[in-house]
Amino acid sequence: MKVKNAILGLLMVFAMVAAGPLNALANDGGPPPARVVTAPVIERNVAENTKVVGTLFFDRVSNPSTEVNGLVRSVHVKEGELAKKGTVMFRLNTDFIDNEIASVLANMEQVRVRLVKAEKDLARYETLFQQEAASEKEYDDIALSREELIKQTAILETQLALARLKKQKSVIRAPFDGVVLEKKSETGDWVAPGSVLCSLGSVNDLFVKVPVSEDLLSFARKGEKVAVSIASLDKEVTGTIAGVIPVADPQTKSVFVKVRLPAMDNPVLNMSATVAMPVGEKRNMLLVPRDALVSFNGQYMVYAVDGGKAAPMPVSIVSYVGQYVAIESQGFKVDMPLVVDGNDRLRPGQAVTVIN
Repeated sequence: MKVKNAILGLLMVFAMVAAGPLNALANDGGPPPARVVTAPVIERNVAENTKVVGTLFFDRVSNPSTEVNGLVRSVHVKEGELAKKGTVMFRLNTDFIDNEIASVLANMEQVRVRLVKAEKDLARYETLFQQEAASEKEYDDIALSREELIKQTAILETQLALARLKKQKSVIRAPFDGVVLEKKSETGDWVAPGSVLCSLGSVNDLFVKVPVSEDLLSFARKGEKVAVSIASLDKEVTGTIAGVIPVADPQTKSVFVKVRLPAMDNPVLNMSATVAMPVGEKRNMLLVPRDALVSFNGQYMVYAVDGGKAAPMPVSIVSYVGQYVAIESQGFKVDMPLVVDGNDRLRPGQAVTVIN
């Protein structure tokens, strides 16, 4: 690493020498100083890490199904789309159920009319019975007829509740916020109780499965924050180590570490994600902003501001920490200003004006 830094340093020197005439021109009525924004070097207690490629997976996957028979009348989801908890995903045809409800309601009305008549008859016969103008048998028959109608009403109410429940169950809703991974039914399909309609992955239970060597597993501590990059989605997020999958690969002896990710749009099952996994104990290290990094001949460098000019400095990255990188390089110190905006067009030794 020291050899690489020395070579890069020499290249910087050659570049500064070549830029000498340009700087002289700038000082003699040439272009004005470049306007730049700076940010300081900071110090944090972090661990050295290495980038490991893992795969995205949903730790919570549901297969919504139906509890009733029916013909799929409409589908309200598409594969890859987000379905919010409680939103309608599928509707079944309810023509038969609607007819059943209408029939039960009609029967209930008939029973209600008969029950009204029975109660009037009972009240009249009760008076006649007390006046000994009606027999006890006639009175008992009217009372029993009324009780039978009351029981029929209760039975019909149960049938109505069941029919309405079947209609309610004919609408299948999302059990949680999730991405539709696979749609297995379409309009016109006949489904029976237990038929799987689709597969849904919870966006609040999104993880990366990362293979880690046995000898480095002790550094992957639960609750530790790690940087995660998903190139295909152009996203960089902070993940949290959630634990390990307790099955080691019999050949490589690697163990998969679970890294929880925040909810995001359009996650894809088994998509690649690069995770900065710790490979050592934490220690105090200098951190520079990622925006300060400039690639030069395959190596990284940053521009410090020294005497109003851009001073290139080679860096050796040992860890990725969110929007910072930890470095092991000579000449850096805490609070040193580094150019984070405008550095892509700077030249070594170029005059700069800080506009923070």
